[in-house]
Amino acid sequence: METTGVKFLGNQLSFCRPHCDLRWTNIRTPFESWDRSNLIYSKKDERFYLLAPGGKYLCSWDLNFKKDNKPKFLELVLHNIPNLPSSLWKRLDSLCREDHWVESPSGESFLVKWYKFAHVLRIHTSRVMVFREEDTICGKRNMRYTEDIGDLCIFISKGEDICVEARSNKLKPNSILLNGRLFATINNTNNTFGCYEYPEGTPDKIPYSPYWFPPFSS
Repeated sequence: METTGVKFLGNQLSFCRPHCDLRWTNIRTPFESWDRSNLIYSKKDERFYLLAPGGKYLCSWDLNFKKDNKPKFLELVLHNIPNLPSSLWKRLDSLCREDHWVESPSGESFLVKWYKFAHVLRIHTSRVMVFREEDTICGKRNMRYTEDIGDLCIFISKGEDICVEARSNKLKPNSILLNGRLFATINNTNNTFGCYEYPEGTPDKIPYSPYWFPPFSS
């Protein structure tokens, strides 16, 4: 059964089953502020997922949200964390970080951590880390750091995060595209990135649209 979910600013979620429900079902999440998390639907699990603030827990709702609107919590346990110098970890901890949950066309899930800093009305990327889902045991979902996501390309933005097959869409495999106050591409193999600069003479304050259009077929 087709179900639509919408996340609003703050802690409200709204679900609806088109051609079945007469109105939307509104749900209050356990957290007052959840502005940086994006709601996604997993076709594999048939559940809606939302990262909790801090990126340490994954909340989910099944399609029977009318009967029980309390989320199911899964703890995200990170493995194989990069062995970086303590000075670099200290720097990363001082930066702004966004956590994103995304699912590939085959049903594989990834946790993407985007570290960034602001400078003179511009956002700069410092590092991106990707963790691949391994298994779920006793309420804990094990995630392993990886520098190889295979023939996939991940799109990160303020809207719905997207993961598509790379070569069939004429994209570079094992890459991440970021869209926010900057537009950049990340090579996940060596964590190098290329940033697309604004043209010369661009005003400091310009409208921007930090969203990717989801893939569709005609």
